[in-house]
Amino acid sequence: MKQRQAAEQARRQKFGHVRPAVHADYRGYKVVAIGDDVLFSKAWRTFPDFLADYIKRVLDPVWGNAEIAKPFEQRHPIMKLYDGMCRFQQTLQAGPDGLFGFVPNGPTRAYLLLAYDLYTLRHHMALHAAVIKRLKQKDQFQGARHELFAAATCVRAGYELEYEDERDPTRRHPELIATHKATGQRIAVEAKSRHRPGVWGRPGSPQPTEGMRVGIYGLLKDALDKPVSYPYVIFIDLNLPPFDGRLLETPWFPEIGNAVADLGNKAGIQDPFNLVVFSNQPDHHRIDDAPAAGGQIVSMVGRNPRRPASHPEAIVAIHEAADKFGTIPNTFEEAG
Repeated sequence: MKQRQAAEQARRQKFGHVRPAVHADYRGYKVVAIGDDVLFSKAWRTFPDFLADYIKRVLDPVWGNAEIAKPFEQRHPIMKLYDGMCRFQQTLQAGPDGLFGFVPNGPTRAYLLLAYDLYTLRHHMALHAAVIKRLKQKDQFQGARHELFAAATCVRAGYELEYEDERDPTRRHPELIATHKATGQRIAVEAKSRHRPGVWGRPGSPQPTEGMRVGIYGLLKDALDKPVSYPYVIFIDLNLPPFDGRLLETPWFPEIGNAVADLGNKAGIQDPFNLVVFSNQPDHHRIDDAPAAGGQIVSMVGRNPRRPASHPEAIVAIHEAADKFGTIPNTFEEAG
């Protein structure tokens, strides 16, 4: 019992509070239970094998095949990632056991991380059909992808999710309300993503990195203008290209700090937020076979929040969970 408890604690330290995978081997098939579905295949030797197949089922193979039939530049961003992953896999050679060991390129990492967030939410019965629908629409994909990241991060932090009714036009509201299972702490969660020309299916040509601004003042202001009744956590996707070093050391970071400080000062003595999680996952900016650049997470805490948390540790858990993004189990045993 102690060994199992220690193994589960080590798994949570690595992957967060995602439920263990429910799986079994039966007559050459790998059988996986997820949410209220039971899936099986003879091709799933590793957990990434399962993820790469699972995302196709979620998005619908008919939709995927229709996108593949289009010229590359007209395809949905997800299918461009899929193309980059398939081309990269063709350059690899299997080991003696028939398995592939490699450092993923940008498209492969971005594709599998999307699949893992979809899996995480479905495994916790928190994946809504409306989000999947938005994910498949080019003009709504980027925002929906970041909302998935925010929601899956809350799950990894040990929260249960309650989605707001997006069909209610009478009031503005955050994306969701989350309750920390260990403490009962309730928080409001909002997610915003920075659009950039020529990136994630947006029209135009990508901007040169030199002279590029972060440009998150309007996003943050819009998030802070929403009425909330609970401690407030905001996720901001910077959508910057890959860069060397830490975000804290780049010319972009002072702009981020100035935006937070300015909006905080305008709000008065008390900070209008409890936590702002700034994320940059630049894998989709790279389409070659170079190793994925990986991402960075920087969080800012409200020193004197307008709505103090009864359990500050539940707020800190959000940052810790966001920092786990990018870690995917390699095997079913590791996932479970």
